[in-house]
Formats: sequence, C-alpha cells, structure tokens
Amino acid sequence: MTYGAGQTASMLEDPPAVDGRTAARLLRSEYGLDAVVSELRSERDRNFLAAADGRRLVVKVSNTGDDADQIAMECAAMEHVAVVDPELPIPRLIPGTTGKLVTTVQAADGRAHLVRVITVLPGEVADLTALPSWFAAGFGVIGARLTRALQGFGHPAAHRRLDWDPRHVAELRPYADHLPDVRRRAPMHRLLDRFAGLDEATRELPASALHGDVTLSNLLLAEDRICGVIDFGDMHHTARVAELAISLTSLLRESGDDLWADARRFLDGYQQVLPLEPAEVELIGELVLARSAASVLISAWRAPLYPDNEEYLTSLVAGSWRILDQLGDLGATELAQRFHRICGTSRVASVPDPTLLVRRKAALGGELSPLFYRRPLQVVRGQGPWIHTADGRRYLDAYNNVPVVGHAHPAVVQAISRQAAVLNLNSRYLHPHVVELAERLVASMPDGLDTCVFANSGSEANDLAWRMARVVTGRDGAIVADLAYHGVSEATAAFSTNTYPASARPSHVAVFEAPRNAEDDGIAAAARVRAARAALRTAGHDLALLAVDSVFSSAGILTPRNDFMQGLQDTARAAGGLFLADEVQAGFGRGGRNLWRFQDFGLTPDFVTLGKPMGNGHPVAALITRREIADAFTEVDEYFSTFGGNPVSCVAALTVLDVIEESGLVARSGEVGAELRGRLEALVPDLPVRGQGLMVGVELAGAADFAERLRDHGVLVGTTGPGGGVLKIRPPLIWTAAEVARFVAAFQRAMG
Repeated sequence: MTYGAGQTASMLEDPPAVDGRTAARLLRSEYGLDAVVSELRSERDRNFLAAADGRRLVVKVSNTGDDADQIAMECAAMEHVAVVDPELPIPRLIPGTTGKLVTTVQAADGRAHLVRVITVLPGEVADLTALPSWFAAGFGVIGARLTRALQGFGHPAAHRRLDWDPRHVAELRPYADHLPDVRRRAPMHRLLDRFAGLDEATRELPASALHGDVTLSNLLLAEDRICGVIDFGDMHHTARVAELAISLTSLLRESGDDLWADARRFLDGYQQVLPLEPAEVELIGELVLARSAASVLISAWRAPLYPDNEEYLTSLVAGSWRILDQLGDLGATELAQRFHRICGTSRVASVPDPTLLVRRKAALGGELSPLFYRRPLQVVRGQGPWIHTADGRRYLDAYNNVPVVGHAHPAVVQAISRQAAVLNLNSRYLHPHVVELAERLVASMPDGLDTCVFANSGSEANDLAWRMARVVTGRDGAIVADLAYHGVSEATAAFSTNTYPASARPSHVAVFEAPRNAEDDGIAAAARVRAARAALRTAGHDLALLAVDSVFSSAGILTPRNDFMQGLQDTARAAGGLFLADEVQAGFGRGGRNLWRFQDFGLTPDFVTLGKPMGNGHPVAALITRREIADAFTEVDEYFSTFGGNPVSCVAALTVLDVIEESGLVARSGEVGAELRGRLEALVPDLPVRGQGLMVGVELAGAADFAERLRDHGVLVGTTGPGGGVLKIRPPLIWTAAEVARFVAAFQRAMG
C-alpha cells in the first residue's frame, strides 16, 4: 500500500515520468543488462518488469516524495532480513556495475528519481476469491517471522509518521467529511472519538522498524505455501501489534462470514513464532478497526483527486466497511475479550509467585547471591531492548550489556537452536565454527595479536592471562586500577579491588589511581605505575601484569586521555611487565568508534580478554594474545576448558559479530550514545555525565534511590563508582532515538 507515505504532499506527487525505454536504457548503462521491459501497475512509483539473462527483475523508480534516506532504509532492512532469516522469501537487491544498490534516472520532466533493481520471486499475487484453507495460518507465520527478523533493525528514517499507521487514525478526521455516503460520516466521527487514545495506548508495547504493509497484495503464493513478501516502501517504526493488525485487517476484508475463524487461524500461526503479550492482544481489535477506518477515509479523500485511478484507490473500501460493520458495534471491552479468548491470554496480568523469593533465599543463600532492587523483579522474558516481568509490566533495559544485540535476538536464537540440534562437543575435536570465530577475532585485532584461546567467562579469560603473564615474566605481581573489577576466580577476585577494602588487598596486587580528572595525562600515568610497582617490590613481588578495564566501569565510567592509557601500557612494558586490555564490558562496539575500546587509545596490548556480550548471553569468552606468549606458556603448563569454545557457543558468537557488522551497531552506538549524553547534559546541566558510546555514567547523590525511582518509571539501570554514586547506563546496542527519548522522559519523571 505505497500510497500514504506519511506526508500529504508526498501522497499527491505524480508518478515518475519514466517509460519502459528509459528503464531499458538504465539497465544497460548502470547494470550491464540487455532486457525486455514492460510496465507494472503502481500508483505513486513507476515499476517495470525486466527479463534479462534468463532472470526476471523489477526496476523500481521511486516517487520524488520518497527521499534518499527512506530508500536507504528499505535497502538496509532487506539486507538485514536476508542475514537474520535467510529462508524468508523476500526480494534480493541487485547491485549495479559499480556495486551500488541505488542509482538515479532523469525523467522526461527533468526530475531525478532514485532507482533500485530487485529479483522477482516465484509465485503469483493471492487470488482473493479463492484463498486456500491453509492460507490464514501461513499468513500469520510469515508475518510473525518478518516482524521477528526486523526486531533488531533500526534506522533514523524509520521515525516517520504514515497516514496508514492505524495508531494515528484519529488524525484523519478531516477526511470523514469526504465520505461519499453522507450517512456514514457521523458514525465515523464517533468511531474516531473512540480511537483518540490509541496512539498513547501503544507506546508501552514492543515496537521496532517494521515492514508496514504485509498485506494480501504484497504476498506471493505458490501451490501450497506463501513464497514471497514484497514492497518495503511503507517501512516505519511502529508497535508490533499495529503491524499485526495491518496484516489481519487485510485478511479479514476477504473473510466474509468466516471473520472470526480466519482471525483464529491467523493468530494461531502468528503465535507459533511470536507469542503475544496480553497488553498487545487487548488492542488487536481496536487496531483492526482503526486500519479499516484509515482505508475508507484515505480512499474517500484521494479517489476524487485521481478519477482515472478510482477503481484501484477504492478497492479496499467494501471489505473495510464490512469489518467496521461487523466489529464496530462491539465495545472495546467485548472486542478485547474475544481476541483474548482466541489468543489464550487473559485481561488480568499474571501474578508473580509470592513464594519465589523465600525459596531463592533458602536454596541460593541471601547475601551470597543478592538481587537488584528493594522489590526484586521476577523476570519472564526479554525481547530486543525490553525485559518483561511476571506482573505483566515491560521495562526498558538500560543496564544489561550481556545481550549486546538485544534480548533474544532472532538470528542468535536461531543459530544456537540449529547448531544445538546437530552437535555440541568440546573443542579438542576439529570444527569449522571454532576455527572461523578464532580467525575473525584475530583479524579484528592489531598486528601481533594472532592467537585466540576460548573460555566460558571473562573471569576465566582474565585468569588465564594472569597465568601466562606469570610464566612468561617469571614474576608474580599485578597492578590494577583502584575500584577495578576483573572477575570472580580466586586470582581475578584479588584484582577486583572494588569488592573489598584496601586493608584486605593481597600483597601481590598494587593499585594506581584511576583517571578522574582531565589533567590526568601520560606523565601522571607513568608516575602512578612506577609508584605501584615500587609497592609491589617492597612487598617482595615484581610486575608481571598490568590489567585495565578500558572504560573504568567500576571506578565510575571514566573517559581517560589517550596519553594516560598509553602511559600505563608503556610504563608497564618498560618495567618488564605485560599489558592486558579487559574488554569484557567495553568491547563489541560499545564505545561507538571501534569494535574494541582499547583501539580508541591506539594501544597494542599483550592480552585482550572478551566475555559477557560475546555470545549475547551464551557462555563464551576469549583471550587473544601473541603466539610467543602462548608458546612460552605451553612449554611449562597447559590449558583446556571442556566447553570453552564449543560449536554452539561459537556459532552464537559468530552471529553476534554478523549482526553488529550488518546492522552497523558500532556506529549506531556512537550516534545514539552521543544523543543520550547530550540530552542528559541538557536535562541535568549541574551533574557530571560521562562516557563514550553506549557506556554512560551520571554521577549524583542518592544514585541507588534514583535507580529505584527509574525502575518505578519502567527503566532499569545500575549503579557503580565510589560508594555506588554513579548511575550505570549500558543498554543493548540496538537502542535507537526512540529508546533514548523514552529513557530521558523516564529520567525527567524520576527527578520529580
């Protein structure tokens, strides 16, 4: 439904003045293809079918109302879906001879139009008079798969308003007076009154950049399956349930007396892939009505403007009125109850188990395994940037860095599931996933870091680096920052100086003061390392390893100068020690400039350790070092972790790397993090706001209490730094401007 591009001016643009001969010339000059071209029906754009080299392609010439950012978003989304769910039947983009996915053509009226060429999928557009019995459930499955595939996708151009989005139907009220049947006008105005709060009601529901038009006219059918979803032209950021309602409305227009039976079959198929939340089910009926109303309103306005295209513009009207007549007399409560019965959900939120906390303390101990928050959250599910709890609430996750590409990212989940169904075994057997992951990690490192060892956790990786450093240097002293955190093994717990008082620090560990001031330069760093080494030598030790968390997370999230970090590294090496960059919290693009935070400082560590985010929560970690260090270690010792680097963990980590690369999450972390810091600085100009990318700290008195208030407003953060006085903000890297806006709004409400 590519008419209705969000802005009225865009909807009134004439189609491009481009004919088949022009399209054929473009294919020859830009794509090197000699093609037979024929025009396809389209309302705002100009589309052509091209037969070339035994292939069938579509040449899409965009309306001038579609800007370059919008086209870029469509291309990026199609590429993203092809990676996340390769089996989803969507068209593939054909690059030109220069490798570009988008080119331009000059129309007969002198205007320039953007052009893409895509593959033609098999199958035919659905015959609306004879939909097969399997179709409704299959439609639900394919719609849910596409929604799931797009949940990790974001793009700035997605944040646009489309008149076809059912959430905004109340804004179409002026068109009600264009309805040709004057008897319909007053009831339509009353129905629009009912939708006044619909946009607000969907704001707390799962949302992302979605297709926007998964309808019957954009599906291709073969004999026994749906074999194509086409036309990404209405992509925008919307509620997941609004996307569902668009598809369901399209189906119900053709259902006749089988409306409720088809709705059940569609929703059964959908929930095989994506279970719905009760709050989403509550609004399905209202959104179906809203989409139907939008269809008749927009058609009533546009048909008189384009009388030559009236049949096409009014093709949805009869079916939409049928839905409005059948469902419109049901009140919102009764309509919601019917959909709850179909979906097997309840209007009453589920209740957390009141005995769970007592049972946990009895089985797991109290202080041994503490929980977040005074009123602990009983979590049941994560999706994208959201965490869902047993009481039916949804929280924006601004804290958990482990799901670096979002909770339950579909590509990661599918990769784990596929590999787990085939083989999971220890790494002493040859397996391609293990080798490929090691190769990709090594390739991402500076020259010289050429050897990868897999582990199950960042603690284990840091522990191994410590063992290697002791063997290679023949020494047993370590230097770390004050308030550092490097793990939970006996060795790394000794390095985690934020977990115990200075009086309890073992003699083989010395500390340097973390860089809390802009004046902390390379000279200061060198002096602090020399002082720490002197303390080690006084205690009968000498420097084997200096370990640094690249974001100084536990010290309060600090942004040191480059020369400070270089001073740490160079002074440690000059003293005969080795240098470790702990990227467990800082790595995988969180800093927003490079994949690894230490690269921002121009460092060349002897060890790099990776952990928590590597498998998006699946237990996998790594140590990358130099071959001569590894060889020296294996001459006197050995290391083997039974399931460190098993095939399932490795395929999870490979998929995380793919998603980060394909979705541009490093750059997005930088852009979104800068926006977040900028908006926080404007909101609280008197408070220190620190960080880089999507690792942000806000220092304020009563940080723990403020974190509790943020939780009450639907946002989860942590605390860190001296006395826990810094809010720790490190969300999944899939955050967009929408999550920033929601976070800042909650922050402002929590301030009172």
